[in-house]
Amino acid sequence: MDQLTTDVWVQSGDAGGFPTVSAVALTPARAFVIDTLMRPQDMDPVLELLAARAGERRTVVVNTHHHWDHVYGNAAFPGLDIVAQSACPRLILQHSTTTDESVPLQPPEGVPLPTITFGDRLTYSDEDETVHLIHTPGHSEDSLVVFLTAARLLFAGDTLEWPLPTFAQRDGKDVWIHTLRQLKQLPVEVIVPSHGPAMGRALIDANERYISGVYEAVAAAKKSGAGRNDLDLPAAAFLDASAAVDDVYEDAHRGNLVWAWDEV
Repeated sequence: MDQLTTDVWVQSGDAGGFPTVSAVALTPARAFVIDTLMRPQDMDPVLELLAARAGERRTVVVNTHHHWDHVYGNAAFPGLDIVAQSACPRLILQHSTTTDESVPLQPPEGVPLPTITFGDRLTYSDEDETVHLIHTPGHSEDSLVVFLTAARLLFAGDTLEWPLPTFAQRDGKDVWIHTLRQLKQLPVEVIVPSHGPAMGRALIDANERYISGVYEAVAAAKKSGAGRNDLDLPAAAFLDASAAVDDVYEDAHRGNLVWAWDEV
């Protein structure tokens, strides 16, 4: 695992071409595991780290949302608390019966459901750190972020992404923009998205510009008569010059265009 700060480590994996991370954050009383990647075996380095570093801390597993690349490793933590937003268990169950070919079959061990859920916010207070789990819909109905107040560090799940966010909540554009504007009120210095490198606050603005820009451009193109598969709107038109878009994210962008066309 890669050490990000004195008390934070990240474990990387590959989910269908998307670089994906799980994270461990230690506070005085707890060890937070944020997302469990694609299968229980992906959590072996996390379990080794916990054995070496967690001591008597209580382990709390957090699912930032229900998508397979964030929860399919849940079975690596039998008997432990798994915390998520209240819609997450229902959505995991829905995915277990989906016919969407982009969703892999669940691992043989199954996917244990979250055992603790909350609505808008859940807070853990330790001696030197306060950890807020905050509902942040937009990418998905059940999306949440994990904010470490003293560290000024935000684990963003898929609420924020680099080089561009992926659309997955139907009619979620307005609530997503609202979510991002709320995140700007947090005194965050470092953001760790599930897909992309650790970055600064500029990631929030970059995602907001992309989401707003895509919907506005697609609405204009549709009004001019463009069909859902005729949208000539390259990703670079909506991104910072520093954002490099590979084939995986080019496909994600094209999917976003079609997604937006169906809604505007």
